[in-house]
Amino acid sequence: MAGKKLGVGLIGLGSISFAHEAGFGEMGEACEIVALCDINEEEINSRIGMYAAAKGYTRYLDLLDNPAVDMVDITVPHELHYETAKAALEKGRHVLVEKPITVRSEHGAELIALAKQKGLKFSVAENTHFVTAYLKAEEILKQGILGDILTVRTLIAGSEVHRIKDPNLWHGKAPYGGVILDSAVHNFYLFKWLFGGVRDVLGFASKLVPEGEVEDNGLILGHLANGAEYQLNTSCTFEIPWTERVEIYGSQGGMIIDQLADPVARYYLGSNDYDGVILEGVPFDPLGWKFASMVEEIRDFVLAIIEDRPPRVDPADA
Repeated sequence: MAGKKLGVGLIGLGSISFAHEAGFGEMGEACEIVALCDINEEEINSRIGMYAAAKGYTRYLDLLDNPAVDMVDITVPHELHYETAKAALEKGRHVLVEKPITVRSEHGAELIALAKQKGLKFSVAENTHFVTAYLKAEEILKQGILGDILTVRTLIAGSEVHRIKDPNLWHGKAPYGGVILDSAVHNFYLFKWLFGGVRDVLGFASKLVPEGEVEDNGLILGHLANGAEYQLNTSCTFEIPWTERVEIYGSQGGMIIDQLADPVARYYLGSNDYDGVILEGVPFDPLGWKFASMVEEIRDFVLAIIEDRPPRVDPADA
């Protein structure tokens, strides 16, 4: 791609696409949005004016016929990820697909193999790898400061109750999946990245919002690759700002990361270390931390294409 501005096609213009759009905007002359696609023509018309060279489509197959499109960014409902990404790869386009990669593992593996066969960049928009607090935690873990890891607890939660109750939206509806598929995937990626993955899974699910068709709360227990225990809580019925909390306990100390706390991240060395050590360089930004990480995930994928290197997020891990 040296010397050529990367042509980007956006497939899906829902709320999550705004952060992706901002990420492409941050890339300056490296890329430009040349095509937008959504089933809602009003949404296309409201945004297409920002891009002089862009064309609008209500069918993604028509967008894929546009020769100016080098890569696509897919943010459609989960059940549509597989067919949309497969069509794009078959058309020779690089693909970034919003998490989860697909709703069926065999479809995800098929897409990974297809991208490799075609020599195309393919990744999942998994922002976890670009959250500043987790990058700092990775440094602490690599240094062995906490000792042998014994227990990891995570929480990812917020409220989607208003969306679940809206019959015109896909949230909380089958077959798109509930909060485990939509949110817990972030924590499973974190387990893979920082701790080598999981050995086993025991899950509990419940549905509190009557209008929903799938679970809106989940509790998942198991063991990490090294034998440590993990506990994963996720909910889309908590009336708080969307947040993530990670607790890591080792033989020599523990670390707590909480996006709604100030400071966000601190580790402790022993039961008498009441002050702990604040992880410097982790901003308290409860409104913007997630948005900033999504912008970075977009930047990484664009640079992966330009520099002809693997994206930082391996789709097999996501």
